[in-house]
Amino acid sequence: MAATFPETSFTLIAKIKDLPPGQDAAAWARFWNLYAPAMRAFAVFKGGESGADDIVMTVLGKLVEVLRTGRFDPRKGAFHSYLATMIVNEVHMQRRKDEVRKKDDHVELDETMAENLAAPTSEEIDADWQRAILAAAVEHVLTKTALSDRDRAVYRFYVQEGHSLDETVAEFHLGRNNVSQIKTRIEKRIAAIGREMAAAAERL
Repeated sequence: MAATFPETSFTLIAKIKDLPPGQDAAAWARFWNLYAPAMRAFAVFKGGESGADDIVMTVLGKLVEVLRTGRFDPRKGAFHSYLATMIVNEVHMQRRKDEVRKKDDHVELDETMAENLAAPTSEEIDADWQRAILAAAVEHVLTKTALSDRDRAVYRFYVQEGHSLDETVAEFHLGRNNVSQIKTRIEKRIAAIGREMAAAAERL
């Protein structure tokens, strides 16, 4: 199967780092296409659907400076862990800001304090990142690959909405084997996309 997500490497980070502002659009577009779905899914896991898009955009803005200034050091850990930690920190910041708004308290927010609130372990971050990869892969397969409307609807009804096999058979007038085959076929695509995404992240 042809690669669906672009492969990334240290050369991509180097390119983003070394190109002056305004000349690195292609590198950032490549990065965005690769990471945005998993970043958003991870933000939803850590902070909920509300505000997830804003968090991703804020993190991307900060990441521009991180990569351009060379503050990410791959010798200290995987890129996905660094990125996931940035998202967790931003979720904490947003929660603290929401608390301040609700209390009508105008005290200045200490960013380091917000970042350290209930800090998750590296194992928790990695586990949630893997969940985010899976969620992004599922969404990609269901919305951006060549599936029939019927197969897509069957998968959403049976797997995502949690209806029983008998209910799915009745709803779509299919045999039990047909439903199982659709599920298996789609899950193979999801697994392949997830492997591509995870492998690309680890090459950073």
